[in-house]
Amino acid sequence: MEKQAMKQHIDETVEALRPELLEISQYIFQHPEVAHTEHKACAKQAEYLKSKGYEITLTPAGVDTAFVATYKNGEGPHIAVLSEYDCLPNGLDHACGHNLIAAASMGAGAAMIDTMKKYDVKGTFSIVGTPYEETDGGKIDLLHGGVFDDIDACMAVHPTSAMSRVAGECLCSCHYVIEYHGQSAHSWARPWKGKNAFDAAIVFFNAVAMMRQQTEDGVRMAYGFLEGYAQEGSVPDYTKLTLGIAAPTPMIVEDVRKKVEGCIEAGAIATGCTVKYHGEMGYKNRIPNGVLGKFFRDNCIALGEPMQPGMPADSGGEDLGNVSHVIPAINPHMTILPERKISNHTVEFRNIVDSPAGEAFVMLNSKTLADTALDLLLSPESVQQAKEELQQRLKDLYGDQVEKYVK
Repeated sequence: MEKQAMKQHIDETVEALRPELLEISQYIFQHPEVAHTEHKACAKQAEYLKSKGYEITLTPAGVDTAFVATYKNGEGPHIAVLSEYDCLPNGLDHACGHNLIAAASMGAGAAMIDTMKKYDVKGTFSIVGTPYEETDGGKIDLLHGGVFDDIDACMAVHPTSAMSRVAGECLCSCHYVIEYHGQSAHSWARPWKGKNAFDAAIVFFNAVAMMRQQTEDGVRMAYGFLEGYAQEGSVPDYTKLTLGIAAPTPMIVEDVRKKVEGCIEAGAIATGCTVKYHGEMGYKNRIPNGVLGKFFRDNCIALGEPMQPGMPADSGGEDLGNVSHVIPAINPHMTILPERKISNHTVEFRNIVDSPAGEAFVMLNSKTLADTALDLLLSPESVQQAKEELQQRLKDLYGDQVEKYVK
């Protein structure tokens, strides 16, 4: 069959590109760039795809570390693979393996344009470079800037441990910045004249800790301390805190927010401080897609990769969740350590990223992404089915409030 010949060509093309792809992975690994500074990684990928024949758009939607590489061959679906390439701060660098995602995206891009030309495959294929996933979400800015307006479906892989899977639902999030303002005073001579902003923060932390038992299953909360002045001789008059909430649906987040804001106010009331706070929604929950997922899983199995059944949910969050509310999307989590589960964002995970296991991830997923994109370009009716599935899932989840949660 011609499709099998095309996939065989993809396989052979990726294998021939092995030195190039691993060099890209190593370059990004050795030049880690945190969110909003990914200029080298962006340029490296854009230059590579331009050399393969793609039309390159730099600074799409005003995002200066993003790019879009597009090849169009007549009419047909428009399928995209999303690259990520920012690193983690505080010396963890590529402990989330985004260099692997970028290299696999490059492999898929190179194999797809060659296959589309050789076999005259109709449609449009793009690689979208999406920066700052680890912070405020480059995909969200690109989505709001219209980059996804003419894309019919998209995919992005991510390294993980344990068995590979097509990821299902994930958590959505909300983030608060909280500032308590008190009154300084001498701690020994006249402490009663003070209003302790640290005490306000402690009341808040304790209130949140006690409130947790009244939250639904699956809710996560994490907080951090940003600023504050304290020494033994002075009552501290200022603290600045952060709080993140994550939950399976925005409806649950909204319920938790009401309780959290009560805890924030409690800190001020108990200490006589004043408080200013601001909370805003972060990443949306992922809307899985069974049509896209089946194509991807079947291609993995055909290439000898064991896959978990179904689309199991996970407790992470990502900016692809926002995109998945608008167009069909999948985010397969592909293993670099099948024997056991370890956490990413750790030195141990970073060491595995920079190993033959990471190289195997690049090679395998260059093929799986390209094979799945080919399936979709050759089956416009399947792309339409994926869109219909998305609309049904949104209706099932949000009912008559779809517009509220999708916008």
